[in-house]
Amino acid sequence: MRFFKLCLVMIAYIAGTASSGNCLAAESIEVVKVSGSVVVKQNDQQKGQPVASKSLLPASNILVTGPNGRAVVRVGEAGYIVVEKNSTVEMSREKDHAQFLRQITGMIYYAVNFVKGSQQPMEIRTASATIGIRGTRFLVADLPERKEIGVRKGLVSVTSPGGDFEIHKKAQEDEFEAFKREAQEAIAEEKRKFSEYKANTEREFIEYKREFGLGANRMATFDGNRVEDRPLSDESKKDMETLEAYGKDWIAEVRD
Repeated sequence: MRFFKLCLVMIAYIAGTASSGNCLAAESIEVVKVSGSVVVKQNDQQKGQPVASKSLLPASNILVTGPNGRAVVRVGEAGYIVVEKNSTVEMSREKDHAQFLRQITGMIYYAVNFVKGSQQPMEIRTASATIGIRGTRFLVADLPERKEIGVRKGLVSVTSPGGDFEIHKKAQEDEFEAFKREAQEAIAEEKRKFSEYKANTEREFIEYKREFGLGANRMATFDGNRVEDRPLSDESKKDMETLEAYGKDWIAEVRD
């Protein structure tokens, strides 16, 4: 009888250890792909430690890519981020709290799993805004010449770190098809007419909010508290495609 009880205790211990190990693995931050110069820092370290593929990072860390660096990072069960060259991101997770990332500078592509019900969404902080997400794919650029959020898929919630945003949003009717003619020789003239029509129908709306939503194929550019809400630019689309191609094997796993 004692032997039987001892066996049950050992089985429970092994099962608990395995479960704990699986939980830790699920919550770990792992670099799954790396190119060029990439280092990780802790606290106020001036010099970071080089990072290689399959490196597990501390629960709180700062990842830095150099001029030729790029990395794909699995952020626990939340999803993946693709960190472009010359970028710095702080990652932190405390027990029972949502994953928190602070994009200090550079360009990062985020592919985040859908968050169900009461699960806490991932939070991304930049100097311009705090971004709440429950499953989406988007790009954040925090560069001297570009401060923007571009959404590929899903919806993000954008909150001001200070006062209200001054949001400028353009709405226009896309009725080019209505101006087409069957004859090919008339296309140039019809495009000119459409340009005039578009200029007449284009309207800009301005509203003041501390928080707003940004949907698929839209982007927000920031200049202080002034925000331009508009369709994705060709530049943003190109940057997204580049980083998606680099991290495609892992982005494909994301459930959004």
